[in-house]
Amino acid sequence: MSEQPRPKLPPVVLLHGAGQLPTMWQSQVEALGAERRAVAPWIAGLRPGRRFELSLKTASAELVGLLDRSGYPTADVVAHQLGAMVALQAAADDPERIGRLVVSGAVLLPGRVALRMQKTALRMMPARGLEQTGLSKSDLIKALDVMAEADFSSRLDAITCPTLVIAGESDPAGQASARTLAERLPQASLEVIPGGAHPGLENPAAFNRLMVDFLS
Repeated sequence: MSEQPRPKLPPVVLLHGAGQLPTMWQSQVEALGAERRAVAPWIAGLRPGRRFELSLKTASAELVGLLDRSGYPTADVVAHQLGAMVALQAAADDPERIGRLVVSGAVLLPGRVALRMQKTALRMMPARGLEQTGLSKSDLIKALDVMAEADFSSRLDAITCPTLVIAGESDPAGQASARTLAERLPQASLEVIPGGAHPGLENPAAFNRLMVDFLS
């Protein structure tokens, strides 16, 4: 009897955070290996020379549009911070298109005081600190405003895809948000790994191990 071909795995789309580049996912793309097609696009509204105004609705629609243009019915998504908010929006709006989610840095209701402090710190940052991102301070302030206005608390039941929430153990605020998210999503689990607010960058070995196991 001839061996049956293995089913084709969906692609993995990796969505970056505000103030970061798609190349932040280089380690994760390498960890996924040749068996998985990995795509790390710019979030619509943050790409230099962009055609779209930044919003979660627009960015999530562009994510689904990427799948349509590539001929993929579904995709798994790995995402951080603003990218995680976009992924959750897409999973709520088009649940049949998202297979599995791996998210870090996502929040349900960002604290306005904390975001105001981040915006103040951002305004004081030297412009050269953003040169490598291709973004301006106004771009990132807009991204923080988009996150502040996001509220998934009434839509979590619609996000039925299996979800892995990852947080860094030295980031108490991030852990609290991650725990709340994992508890309220229908099919979610939480993993806390050594590191801070950017677990995929600060502890790629642990992050990648969890990611690969979960997506496989």
